[in-house]
Amino acid sequence: MPHDEDDKELVSQGSGDGLLSLRQMEVFYAVMQARSITGASKVLNVSQPALSRTIRRIEDLLGIPLFTRDRNGLVPTSEALEIYAEIDPLIRQLTGVGTQIGRIARGETAVFRVGSTASVARALVPQALRTLSVEVPGIELFFDVLPVDQIEEYLITGRGEAVVTIASPDHPLIAVEHVGRVDLVAVIHKSHDLASKSIIRAANLADMDFIAFAAGGAHQTVVDHFLSREKLKVNTRAVARFSDTALALANEAMGIVLVDYVTTLGPVGSNLVVRPIENAPQFSISVLWNRRRSHSANLRKLVEILTRRLADLPPLDRLQNSIDMP
Repeated sequence: MPHDEDDKELVSQGSGDGLLSLRQMEVFYAVMQARSITGASKVLNVSQPALSRTIRRIEDLLGIPLFTRDRNGLVPTSEALEIYAEIDPLIRQLTGVGTQIGRIARGETAVFRVGSTASVARALVPQALRTLSVEVPGIELFFDVLPVDQIEEYLITGRGEAVVTIASPDHPLIAVEHVGRVDLVAVIHKSHDLASKSIIRAANLADMDFIAFAAGGAHQTVVDHFLSREKLKVNTRAVARFSDTALALANEAMGIVLVDYVTTLGPVGSNLVVRPIENAPQFSISVLWNRRRSHSANLRKLVEILTRRLADLPPLDRLQNSIDMP
């Protein structure tokens, strides 16, 4: 139904010095396109009497007739055709601007730069970014894999908008939103005696060869707490900084490595099996961002996608079966 307020606005606009308002140009353009008041009324969702009054007002402002009538509708005068030629590129540009503004508001054109630490970069974040690219066509993505000690600088300097991680930096400018939790799991070489077990108990790990992570990282913090809680001593044969390195060493039978579940969603070595741990501790997966920067629509979507993805993760026994298949 046409809007009364729009009708009043159409009639009242105009500078009185021969200059048309943008709204009057829009009305004239719509009438030229439709070649009828009825058609233009439907396009603009404004009543026909209001459009007729606006066209008369434009003619009064310009001091020239714009249309004549015949049985087929309105016929533009030569002056109207010249004015239309001037207005046409402007209206097209404004229409394009309006469309572009809408795309920006929906996050469809913005460059979105996000980082993650190594374990969640193996599968979880790439899968989430793929979903984001489907939900937001035309998005331009930049994905950075970061060591933990670069997270604060990445966010505070504005290099990226967010970081997905299992780490927990403590900085007053960094906000944290938890999107899910996953278990600690054991990755074991197929030739190892423990590879035949469907679940690993803490006692099974006593005095075993281990691949540890560098001290202070999220993995080693959780692993150290687990070993301390269970009063376990293990034989550390190698220390790795990143999950990919730890898995590569495990694939060469250097020892058992304990990692978060999402690390194993990415490719693991052909010689490895993944086993759940009884009463396993958990990792919290979080999205971090700079408190001084507002959320973009893309960041809000990414948080939603990650939350859904982590809630829908398959049980480890299904993952285990798929990895164990030859």
